[in-house]
Amino acid sequence: MAFDAIVPTPSGDGPTRDVARMTARAIINLRAGTALGLSADEMRAVIADAFAHHGHSISVDCLPPEMIEEAIAEAAQQDIDVLIVGGGDGTLRTAARYLMGSSIALGILPLGTMNRLAKDLEIPLDLRRAAHFLATAQPTKIDVAKINDSIFLCNSLMGTTLRYSVGRARLRGKPASERLPKYFRLIRDILSSRQKISIVVDNGTELLRLRALSVAVTNNGYDESTTWLRRSQLDRGKLTMYVSKHRNGWGLAKALLRALLGRWDGDPQMDKLTGTRFVIHSPLKRKRLANDGEISKFETPLVYEIVPRALTVLATERADQHDGENRAS
Repeated sequence: MAFDAIVPTPSGDGPTRDVARMTARAIINLRAGTALGLSADEMRAVIADAFAHHGHSISVDCLPPEMIEEAIAEAAQQDIDVLIVGGGDGTLRTAARYLMGSSIALGILPLGTMNRLAKDLEIPLDLRRAAHFLATAQPTKIDVAKINDSIFLCNSLMGTTLRYSVGRARLRGKPASERLPKYFRLIRDILSSRQKISIVVDNGTELLRLRALSVAVTNNGYDESTTWLRRSQLDRGKLTMYVSKHRNGWGLAKALLRALLGRWDGDPQMDKLTGTRFVIHSPLKRKRLANDGEISKFETPLVYEIVPRALTVLATERADQHDGENRAS
């Protein structure tokens, strides 16, 4: 990374420890889930103050969704150390596509609905705390997963779990009076579903013929001894495929509940495969997937691969982070 040399920080109201001075740019999606209740001026001030407090320089752009990708592509060509991106997992995936293999670190402001990657990296969900976390964090490299020519950072879904992602995407932005009843109907239909998909998985050593209610391929696997489907290690260089062979959505829901509670063992209807490459063959020429929550269709066969340590992110908190948080609160 192109961080400046370690420089002494000012005394008094400034940070209490030495930090590496960064040049950063922040791009915020104004329509991201949790950004809707905040004004652009408020977000600019919170982010700029956090970085200035720790001795960094930063410019902050708050933009509508249609301008985000162009701004990210431009920033990826600039002479900066860090690109801070505020949005959901889909916005982060766009940023990762431009930053893979570069010396620019990705800083994540979790402003989306799910914020899966931010939770895995233990980034605070509160905007002010997250900004101070990033201003005091260190760069670390994580893996990136690929499906055909596209990337994802968290997971790729097909089958019954995909139906929920599709339904949620269709209801996004609608009034609560319309959204909530349709959510309940969607969940009811999924729980009673018995529709299975037929696939053949080539894991490099054998062909596995599977009929599955749901399939999830993750960029590294979920921890089996912790709750809430967390991935604490994102640089193991492995894909993990979870295959639900349950009879219906109720069985899958019970398995997910056990996983959320950290009780993975003992379910004969849930298979787990680990590898660096999977090829999934399907009778369908094109298959719809949810990659990090975004719905797209892909030509089959589906080729899943892992790209080890391809993306630099700000993740590891420094000892002085809590000092900054205390002053900011």
